Amino acid sequence: MGQQQQQQQPYGYPPQPYGQQPYPPPPDGYYIPPPPPPQQALPYGYNRSPLKRLLLGPIRVPIFSYISALVMVSILIYEFVKMNQLTGRVIETNPFNPMIGPSFTVLVNEGARFTPCIREVPSFPVSESISSCYQNTSSICSLEELCGFGGFGPAGVPNQSFRFVLPIFMHAGVIHFLMNMLTHLRLGVDLERALGTPRYVVLYMAAGIWGFVLSGMLSQNLSASMGCSGALFGLIGYMFIDVLINWKFLPHPVRDLMSLLISTIISLVLGLLPGLDNFAHIGGFVVGILMGISITPMRPLATKKIKIITWIARVIALVLLIVLFVVTIKEFYSAEDPSKICPNCKYLSCLPVNGWCDN
Repeated sequence: MGQQQQQQQPYGYPPQPYGQQPYPPPPDGYYIPPPPPPQQALPYGYNRSPLKRLLLGPIRVPIFSYISALVMVSILIYEFVKMNQLTGRVIETNPFNPMIGPSFTVLVNEGARFTPCIREVPSFPVSESISSCYQNTSSICSLEELCGFGGFGPAGVPNQSFRFVLPIFMHAGVIHFLMNMLTHLRLGVDLERALGTPRYVVLYMAAGIWGFVLSGMLSQNLSASMGCSGALFGLIGYMFIDVLINWKFLPHPVRDLMSLLISTIISLVLGLLPGLDNFAHIGGFVVGILMGISITPMRPLATKKIKIITWIARVIALVLLIVLFVVTIKEFYSAEDPSKICPNCKYLSCLPVNGWCDN
């Protein structure tokens, strides 16, 4: 009886559930090496030449993401310094800026997207005097003084088109900056590493610029906007295309697509709140989709037919992108009043409560 029980329990171990039995020790003098660690998948294009990797990716250091973040920090600090110089305060408290930042007039003076500074608008002529300009309710300044940057030149006509570019690197306050940096230094860094700096910069800047062009066309003339949100929405638009192109090669494509869709919807709904520019978000997203079709890397193991279709789609998307820029910029400058191009479009960027869409 004792011998039978000993045979049923080898090595002196009690019975264990299947799959949990301890392995017997190896014979004396015999060494079993541990299994090798799992190898991390190499990124697409890792075997390219150094020059091609610099231009097309992948790269190790996302230079633009880090440098642009430092530029944004520097500009934000300068905004606070300028606020203190012009008003004697560091942040706007009357009315309170919920983003913990400067006043509306200081942000306009520092380069925010403000249509009357870019072109003439009937509702806000150059001769208009602005009360409560900086210091107090009795301070008055002209539109040219408010727009700053040396004014409008000898002609005295608003011509500050750089306000489609500069606001990408500005923020309305600390909260605004931190919210954008969560995406800029996560998704942005990963995309720049995968795409390479040149392609990433084109995607980022094109989305940011056209976002402010669309905002200038459809928003109210006296609204100001700034921030890299439009550029970041361009990155999200690109990711939609990337997921669709690599659908068969992703471990969880449905989950990835639903995650992008839910985060996009939530962000666009939040863009209806006061102080946020949903037009820049929508514009950046549209450009991100077109740029995604144009620059997303070719699908792995693509057949000749797939490659031909991909290149045709790239050409069409690039043509649409150029037409989009040309037509909207021309319409912005040729329209008598940009805010009248699509009056009801204002509800895409505000909720019709408490007069938010009219002020």
